[in-house]
Amino acid sequence: MAVLRLAGRRGTSLPGLIASRVSPELLFRLLDQLEQCVVVTGTNGKTTTSALLYSMLEDDRRPWLTNRGGANLLQGLLAALLPHVDRYGRLRVRRAVLEVDEATLPLMTAHYHPTLIVVTNVVRDQLDRYGEVDGALEMLRSGLLYPGTTLLANADDPLAASLGRERELTYYYGMEECPMDEEPRNEVRDGAFCLLCGQELRYERYIYGQLGYYSCDRGHFDRPEPHFGGRTDGVSAVTVRERGANERGEEFPVQAGVLGLYNDYNVLAAAAAARLLGRSPRQIQEGAKHYEAPLGRMQMFPGSPERILALIKNPTGANSVLRALEADERDKAVCFAINDADADGRDVSWLWDIDLEWFVSAALCQHYICAGTRALDMAVRLAYAGVDRGRIRIAAELSDLVSMTAELDVPVYVLSTYTALHPLGEHLRSDGPGLGRRIRT
Repeated sequence: MAVLRLAGRRGTSLPGLIASRVSPELLFRLLDQLEQCVVVTGTNGKTTTSALLYSMLEDDRRPWLTNRGGANLLQGLLAALLPHVDRYGRLRVRRAVLEVDEATLPLMTAHYHPTLIVVTNVVRDQLDRYGEVDGALEMLRSGLLYPGTTLLANADDPLAASLGRERELTYYYGMEECPMDEEPRNEVRDGAFCLLCGQELRYERYIYGQLGYYSCDRGHFDRPEPHFGGRTDGVSAVTVRERGANERGEEFPVQAGVLGLYNDYNVLAAAAAARLLGRSPRQIQEGAKHYEAPLGRMQMFPGSPERILALIKNPTGANSVLRALEADERDKAVCFAINDADADGRDVSWLWDIDLEWFVSAALCQHYICAGTRALDMAVRLAYAGVDRGRIRIAAELSDLVSMTAELDVPVYVLSTYTALHPLGEHLRSDGPGLGRRIRT
C-alpha cells in the first residue's frame, strides 16, 4: 500500500486482492478478531451513511476502522483491514464500520456474522449486474439468514422494510416530518406492489421514489412503526426521536452539514445505528460535527465558481440529487459525466428513467455540459427533456469539463458516475485553491 501511495495511486482494493490470492481465508480470520462490526448495505447512501456513522462512533479510547474509500467487495474489505494488522497477524483495532456491496453481503455473512447490519434502501441499480430489483433484494435477504445479527432497516422503503418481516432483532428508522411535493412526481417506484400478494400498495404519502407511508389493502404488509423517527425541513438539523417507554420518546437534533432529503435519511440511519451501539445523543451530535463528506457525496470545491461534485448511478439516486439542486434557488450550471465501464454499468438506459422533465421546468439552470463515454446519450436525454440544444455543450475530456466551468459565474454542480468520479475529483482539486470540502447548508 505504501508503494501505491508513493506512485500516486489509490489502490483501494488492489492490496486486498493480492492478499486474498495468497491467503483466501485471511479476510474472515481478521473479521473474527473484531469485537464489534457494523455493516452498511443497500443501493443508495452506503458510503455517506458509513462515513457519518464512523464519525459518530470514533474516539481516541475506542478506535474504529472503516473502508472510507468505498471499496465494498471482499477484496476492498480486506484492504481496509490490512493497515491495522501487526506483524503477528493481529488486528490493532477491534471495531469496524464497513460498507458492503449487496451482492457481497451473503458471501461475507456465510462465514462471518456482523454485530449490526444497516439497510438503507433497495432500488433498481446496474441492471446488467444485478438484474431487476428483485435480484438485489434476494441477495440482501440471503445475507440476513443468520441469527444473532441485529438489522436496522428503512421503514419508509417497502423493499428494505420487508427484510425485517418476521425476523427477530429488527429495528426500523423512518421520517415523521419532511418536505413534501404538492403533487406526485413521475418517479420510478420499484416497491409499488405487496411482496406477499402482489396487490398494488396504497400510499398515504410519497416522500421520494418508493419511499413513503404505504399499506396493502388486503392487510398483508404495512409500513412498520419506526423505532427511530426523523423530522427535517430540508435545511436545518435532523431531529431524531427515539421511541421510548413514554409516548413521545427522547428527541435530539443532529447537524452534519449535508444537503438534500436523501442525505437526511443517511443522517437518521447513522444516528439510529449509533444509538443501538450505545452512543449517547451528545456523542452522536459531537461526532456529526466532524463528519467529512467522502469523494463525490455533495463535496464542494471552493473557488470561483463554486463547484459541487455528486455521484449518480441509478434513477432514484439521480432524482434525489436533482431535488437537492432544485432547493438551490440561484441560477446554476449542471454538468453530467456519464461513463459506461463495468463499475458504472454498461446499460445506461436508466438515464431515461430520471425525471429530468420536472427538473428542467423547476430549476434555475441555464448551462448544461455533458462529458464521459456516454456524453452524447446524456445530451440527447436533455434535449428530449426540453433543454434547448443551444444550451447543451459537449466536453471531449473530463478535464475539458472542468476548464469549461471556469468560464461561468454561477455555482456548478457536477453529477458523475463511478469511474469518472475520481478523475473529476483530481481535476477539480488541481483547478481550485484548495481541497474539496463538504457542503454545508
